[in-house]
Amino acid sequence: MTVSVSYNDEKASLVYYPCMSSFSLSTAAPAENLRRLLMVRGLFLLSLCTLLAFSYWNLQLALPYRPMLWVISGLTLVNIVTLLQMRYQPRVPSSAFGAQLLTDIIGITALLYFSGGADNPFVSYYLVPLCMGAATLNWRASWILMLFSLGCYTLLFFYHIPLPDLAPHAGHAGHMNHSAHDSRGFSAHTIGMWFNFLVSATLVTFFVVRMADSLRRQHEDLTQLKEDRLRDEQLLAVATLAAGTSHELSTPLTTIKALLHEMIDEQTESSQLKDDLQLLQNQVSQCTQALDNLRQQASHWSEDTQPQQNIAIYCQQLIDNWLLMRPEVNARIAFDAHSSNDQLANFHPSESQAILNILNNAADANPENIEIIVTWNENRLKLMIRDHGPGIDPQLTQQLGEAFISEKGQGRGLGLFLTRATLERHKGTLTLDNHIEGGTEAIITLSLQGNGT
Repeated sequence: MTVSVSYNDEKASLVYYPCMSSFSLSTAAPAENLRRLLMVRGLFLLSLCTLLAFSYWNLQLALPYRPMLWVISGLTLVNIVTLLQMRYQPRVPSSAFGAQLLTDIIGITALLYFSGGADNPFVSYYLVPLCMGAATLNWRASWILMLFSLGCYTLLFFYHIPLPDLAPHAGHAGHMNHSAHDSRGFSAHTIGMWFNFLVSATLVTFFVVRMADSLRRQHEDLTQLKEDRLRDEQLLAVATLAAGTSHELSTPLTTIKALLHEMIDEQTESSQLKDDLQLLQNQVSQCTQALDNLRQQASHWSEDTQPQQNIAIYCQQLIDNWLLMRPEVNARIAFDAHSSNDQLANFHPSESQAILNILNNAADANPENIEIIVTWNENRLKLMIRDHGPGIDPQLTQQLGEAFISEKGQGRGLGLFLTRATLERHKGTLTLDNHIEGGTEAIITLSLQGNGT
């Protein structure tokens, strides 16, 4: 995602563009790998057909051409069906690539069975699917492929149709021997090819898998770094807008506060209007205090300047201030009796605002019967907040927390985005889900590691 902030004489605007690069890469990689595999298989089959035609017309080798053409036709059919499936279903699961590699190994084994088995010099083609698997699959799947191909290679020593031109010791030309050969019939060259394949396949699987995993981790780290940088840019843009908005709100709030004070003084007798004016004055005072706190906290933004606070008192004061701002709320608050009441911790000012955002969301959903459970240990502080509102639309469950994604109307959702971003920056988490008995359940965790006790 990218963010741009523009100002003119009347207003400031923030433009948000969602970035789908990481999603596109993660979903396109298996499909691209499978397309490359199908291309390699197609070239292999085309080359094989050309070689068989040359052997039949020019060399006049006595090969079982018909069964070999059946195997080639089967692999071609698999290629065509896979291409059609990818056209109508672009999303390719990771397991599909491994299954295609297994198909290649089985096809190669069948072709080698009809053309001399382990004596065929093209037996080294086993390394092609092994290399592709080691570069794309996890280590477990890669070793399975390696052992499976090694087993197929070994079986070809004993079960194959011998070719006199490749293995003169195997028998007369055109004779098909399906029984096991005596070990003394194996040539030193054939056994050496087997050991060479064993060493090559082991080295490829071991080192290529490690290098591929290292590259994948590096790519994931770079992607995460890019996302964090883009998120920080958006947070900076939102902070810039917040600073401008804070400055613009100061004057009208001061004017409203003065006018309310005059209107209350004019009401000499107790009345409903005077009570309402008093409530408005309290709310305006709360807004003014919030702006003042914002300015003060901005000047002490460093983690090192935050004093240690008692966790129980911190949470209680935070909830009390929220209840003061939302007098219509009816909440049930519970503190874990097993948590230490003497534990101290440092809390960043932005963490308090993040918690207030979730509390306000719960109040907006349904101010009645909000449940708040606070627990903590030496490492983490956990707040479970449940409302009895309509719950979360299942279609938005995975998108909540992104900028401008909200169930409250178009153009909103920054609060939840800032909340999640703030918690993640301070090694915290936020989970939102529909409660089994109705409403929404939000779970906030704050890291207390490194804080004093």
